[in-house]
Amino acid sequence: MNCPDCQALIIDYQHGELEPALDGAVHAHVQSCKDCHDALDLERTLSDSLRTALHSDRELPMTVVAAVRQAMHGQAAPSFGDRLAALLRPAILAPMAVIVAVVAFGSLHNGQNRPTGPTLSATYFVRQHVARTLGSPSSDRAWAAYLLTTANAERVSDGAVSQSI
Repeated sequence: MNCPDCQALIIDYQHGELEPALDGAVHAHVQSCKDCHDALDLERTLSDSLRTALHSDRELPMTVVAAVRQAMHGQAAPSFGDRLAALLRPAILAPMAVIVAVVAFGSLHNGQNRPTGPTLSATYFVRQHVARTLGSPSSDRAWAAYLLTTANAERVSDGAVSQSI
């Protein structure tokens, strides 16, 4: 192994990321070459300084780690097409399609359950009752009950409607 190849692998060697055969070759070269041994010591010092500064309980985000590894190995950043293909892989696309289908079915189902005719309320029934009982001998009582169960009850308490009865 020559020095340029070894120095390109020193960072991975320091962090234990090399295959066993390559790890052994770098180890043998570092033991025999003073420049590469000094580069390894410098990397160890830098790693220890960073661990001390950042504490061992903190981890870098995966995006930072990926960017550093790409820069170290000279890889280009993924293109828009590559990122889109990763987004559209079945592990992500299938659950998204299920969610969209459930939401669409739910909104269609809710639209079919809406009442199509007029809605009936208690006010409607009271007015109908009063209208049918106005001709009976107890029409005054029915009218008073109607007034007390509607919005006119506020005016009854003021005395405006009670005078008209």
